[in-house]
Amino acid sequence: MTPGERKAARIAWAVGLLVLGAIMLVDLGVHHHAHFEGDGLSFDTLPEFWPLYGFGATFVLLIVAKTLAVALKRKDTFYADD
Repeated sequence: MTPGERKAARIAWAVGLLVLGAIMLVDLGVHHHAHFEGDGLSFDTLPEFWPLYGFGATFVLLIVAKTLAVALKRKDTFYADD
């Protein structure tokens, strides 16, 4: 990786984290209504529940994708006509 690519990657990470932080700050000002109010389940009304839920779901999907990639990997010569 060249120094220019490293700098661009660092800037991209910084911008992404700033956008994520801004979204989480905006979410603090949004009033969320409970979906399951009568059942006593009020996790969805907690501050920052939905951003954390989305982050957790994305993390789980990434782990599943990495595991599947390793499980389905084949050698370069798998389809070779020996």
